[in-house]
Amino acid sequence: MNGDQAISNGRPTDTRSLTYLAVLRALRSVAAGMVNVAFPFLVLTELHLGTLLLGLMYAAATVATALLGLGIGIAADLVGRRISFVVAVVLLPLSAFLVVASTSVPSLFVAAVIGGISATGSLPGGGVGGAAQPIQSILTTELTSRKDRTRYFSLMAFISGMASAAGAYLGGFGAIQDVFAVAAVLGAASVLFIPLVRVEKSARRPFSMKSRRAIGKFSLTGMLNGLSQGLVTPFLIPFFIVLYSVTRQEMNVFAAASGLTGSFALLLAPKIERRLGFLRGMVATRGVSVVLSVLMPLVRLLPVSLAIYLLLPATRVMALPVQQAAMMDMVSENERGTAFGINQTTRLVASSGGTYFSGFEFAAGETDPVAIDYPFALYAVVLALNLGLYWWFFRRYRPPSGVRAEPGK
Repeated sequence: MNGDQAISNGRPTDTRSLTYLAVLRALRSVAAGMVNVAFPFLVLTELHLGTLLLGLMYAAATVATALLGLGIGIAADLVGRRISFVVAVVLLPLSAFLVVASTSVPSLFVAAVIGGISATGSLPGGGVGGAAQPIQSILTTELTSRKDRTRYFSLMAFISGMASAAGAYLGGFGAIQDVFAVAAVLGAASVLFIPLVRVEKSARRPFSMKSRRAIGKFSLTGMLNGLSQGLVTPFLIPFFIVLYSVTRQEMNVFAAASGLTGSFALLLAPKIERRLGFLRGMVATRGVSVVLSVLMPLVRLLPVSLAIYLLLPATRVMALPVQQAAMMDMVSENERGTAFGINQTTRLVASSGGTYFSGFEFAAGETDPVAIDYPFALYAVVLALNLGLYWWFFRRYRPPSGVRAEPGK
């Protein structure tokens, strides 16, 4: 154990609460998957507002999600988990209801901001409604023992990813306003499960920043991760709209398939942790993303682009549960909300910058297709630098006993 490492709790896993939390996340994820597909088609093909305005909406939503996630994470540590949980869960259905009520540009901006409609992550990774991610991760941590934690992070993400894929498929049917109406109802239904999940009422001990060194390291790596994510992930669906004129009824199938691939990839996380460990697992899986991101804009054949689209999000999220478990090893129990909140904030603020840049490049790509290459190339460079930073920061990390050791053990 090094200086960054904290002692994890030894409580047994609460499978009942985890089941209710999984149902809640599944309902939200179906809604998020529907919104993920419907929103860019609403902006680009029905309202004809253009990729530049879509990019600005995504960027604004990304910054808002970062600030909301930080506030929710800190509030979870200072005033308790329950109220933070409620606030985080209700934002997505409110956003969808707002789109149903009005599709004016100001309404769409507000809906994107409060609902986190920024597509700053793959479907399995929680790309829409991301302000809820820190509190959901805190609860999963506190409802599991360390021995089971990576497995449950993996299972929760798998369930969310499968539900998101189903939502993405459903997002291709019916009028777009009806898609948002169904998403709003499903999001509202998820609120009913909040009382059934065991939640800590208050922080266990006075707030401090004893884990600031570990939090700082994960925040810096999160910043580069977010920048790379913002450059490409929000524009994967617009990529097919702009270059291949794919319809919504076709894109929903592709998005669902990509979500399914990412979801099943998450189930490999416990095996990655046992065989490769946190650090080598991150480098191996996300290293593949670097190669795929270079190939996607260069080989402009629809079957090839679709194959990469199926694999690119999966390679990004495959080791995410391992990373989450490792971060919880290094952070004190009463600072976990703050850790997740700060990590998400740095990731999303940087992501908004990438999204802003790519919005201009995709707008230019409507007349000059070469401009679309630049975000993908920059993505590869930034992600490669991020992996180098992971190696520098965490090469001495050792997991608790019972979990596979890192290199050298």
